[in-house]
Amino acid sequence: MIATAPARERMWFDGELVDADEIAVRPFTHALHYGSGVFEGIRAYETRKGTGVFRLSDHLRRFFVSADVYGLHVPYDQETLARAVFATLEANAFSSGYIRPLAYFGEKGISLAPTFHCPTHVLIALKPLAGSLLGESAGIRVTMSPWQKTPSRSLPSTVKACGHYTNSILALQDAQRRGFEEAILLNDRGDVAEGTGENIFVVRNGALRTNDASADILAGITQASVVELARDRGMTVEIGNITPADLLAADEIFFTGTAAEVMPILQIDDYVLPQARPVTDELCRAYARAVRGADPRHPGWVEYA
Repeated sequence: MIATAPARERMWFDGELVDADEIAVRPFTHALHYGSGVFEGIRAYETRKGTGVFRLSDHLRRFFVSADVYGLHVPYDQETLARAVFATLEANAFSSGYIRPLAYFGEKGISLAPTFHCPTHVLIALKPLAGSLLGESAGIRVTMSPWQKTPSRSLPSTVKACGHYTNSILALQDAQRRGFEEAILLNDRGDVAEGTGENIFVVRNGALRTNDASADILAGITQASVVELARDRGMTVEIGNITPADLLAADEIFFTGTAAEVMPILQIDDYVLPQARPVTDELCRAYARAVRGADPRHPGWVEYA
């Protein structure tokens, strides 16, 4: 259950909680023109101990790594941002929801080397989100995208940067125009990369396979969590390339992601997957328990104020 936000939304911006309507973006904000920012997507869940944030420290560590790649100087440490996340949740009376930390280059010139002249702004915003962003947990229909996943030699896939997602925008809008909920992108070697905002797992004969950064993906924190949850249950998990042929030979396929959670794939273009999804269903249940602090093997995954 998501608590209703107060009439005046409060967001953490450049070191203090302010009314959301007071946050202004200057016309020549560098990130507005060039996508020069980095972000994280994090989930808060209602637990037996109160509001818990799933793998907050891991997300914030990646946030700082991404910022460093782009030369964004974040003038706060990880502990300060963690406290800011909980303060923002409390200020909006959110017991669960989606958390978006964002660091971006502000306004000061239009040079393509903003690290030398533009200020860095830091925002923590909240959004209500119940369940999966992709819709009902029963599953989704996807298509193989005509758009290729951006190679890491062009844009580093390990960095969660704002401008990188124009690639995903093209792919998802194309998919939805053609009646699908999501898309799968291939990399420049013809192997499966990822969804527009999700990692992918294939299941065959009870064993799982997912890929890593060598396939030009953003290695997901949810992805890593599901790998551990599967191995906890004695399942075999392989990390390596996934081919389009692997998709057609799979017994089950599912997406993972902070917003997507664990989402079954029902169909890829004209290929309909088997209706039985025992592995996916078990991992859906396991993930739902873990994010709410109910998995005794991973108590540190959920952090509290």
